[in-house]
Amino acid sequence: MQGPSGTEGGTGDELVQLRQKIDAVDSQLHDLLMQRTELAVAVGAAKAARQPVSGDSPAEGAKFIRPAREAKILRRLIARHSGKLPKAVIVRMWREMISALLQVEGPFAVAVYAPAGQPGFWDLARDHYGSRVRIVTCSRVDRALSAVMDGSATVAVLPFPREDDSGPWWRRLVGSAQLPHVIARLPFGDPGNQRNPDLQALVVGRTPTEPTDRDHSLLVLEAPEPVSRSTLRQALAGVGFVTSFIHGGRDHQDSDLNLVEVAGYVDGLDPRLGLVAAALGKDARLHSIGSYAEPLTKEELADEPADH
Repeated sequence: MQGPSGTEGGTGDELVQLRQKIDAVDSQLHDLLMQRTELAVAVGAAKAARQPVSGDSPAEGAKFIRPAREAKILRRLIARHSGKLPKAVIVRMWREMISALLQVEGPFAVAVYAPAGQPGFWDLARDHYGSRVRIVTCSRVDRALSAVMDGSATVAVLPFPREDDSGPWWRRLVGSAQLPHVIARLPFGDPGNQRNPDLQALVVGRTPTEPTDRDHSLLVLEAPEPVSRSTLRQALAGVGFVTSFIHGGRDHQDSDLNLVEVAGYVDGLDPRLGLVAAALGKDARLHSIGSYAEPLTKEELADEPADH
């Protein structure tokens, strides 16, 4: 109902003033977004000067993506946030902006495992990489991974490994430092209204990994003879690795493979990899197949308690 001055109840002058302030803040936010875009363009130009872009293939996007820095940005913002705007919304807003500006810097495409009737991984990809990114849907996991390997996609969103996986995709990341590797885990923030909120995924790409203050790494033990999980766990603990899980099996070349997740950042040059392999003997080799920044926790995303 409108009041005597033609405004929707309350004090008309006060509402007009508040809306004017909101308009002013909106303009400031818009100016900052345009400034942020200009800075992203400058960053992209600086990166291209160091690593010239050879074409418009989505594979070139690997030169621009920085998952570790993105994680640090969101952790910092969530830590300083206050007020009634939910932290999950802050994450969503910044993910949309970060991803949009990545596409300003260079070509970018996401391959995602999305079989018919299972849209959950598509939701994860869309929420993390934004509503404007090109998403290539794949009915099979190996096709999504192949899209990164052949350069038709920048990254692939793949199911988080499970013990009962048949022909697990992570085996294809073993054997060469030139292969793609794990660079992120999804969802990084609150799953929101995703159609399968319990779904977990890993992101695979060619961009170099970097440490943050909270990371997890994936290692693969390759050995000609089976190694018991207790023996492997003991060897890992002997050099300070804290193990989250171990998945095992044999590949088509009849080698024994074990996927291990450990706390902390571990790259392929970490000397502890060689120490573990030497402790196991039997021509064992321990490979790093990537790492990811630990997602935000429920405690970090908890909002201020409602007023009573």
